[in-house]
Amino acid sequence: MIRRILVLIRSNPEESHRACEGIRIALGLAAGEHAVDVILADRAPLLLTPDIDRLTDGEMAEKFLATLKEFIPVFYIDKQSAGEIDLSDSDYKTSLLSREETAEKIAAAEIFFAF
Repeated sequence: MIRRILVLIRSNPEESHRACEGIRIALGLAAGEHAVDVILADRAPLLLTPDIDRLTDGEMAEKFLATLKEFIPVFYIDKQSAGEIDLSDSDYKTSLLSREETAEKIAAAEIFFAF
């Protein structure tokens, strides 16, 4: 049975391993038969920048992200967070979400994880 799962990552990857852990969990879920959406908020969109190796667990996150992008078509970014982080050089497909759209995605998910 396919489940609709949402992984919200808002931990600061400059200070905590939790952002990388969220990516790892999302990858594990997406590798199964689940429909997984990933939303990056606050400082978490830094995970999609070319400078990922300077982040906490950046090397591991980079490996997880490279595989995760094969399973999910787009990474959702909080609009307010996107204004603070330059994603113009990102290798990942992204889509901006308003806070209302984020809330709708959370409400539509059968399972919700926050990191």
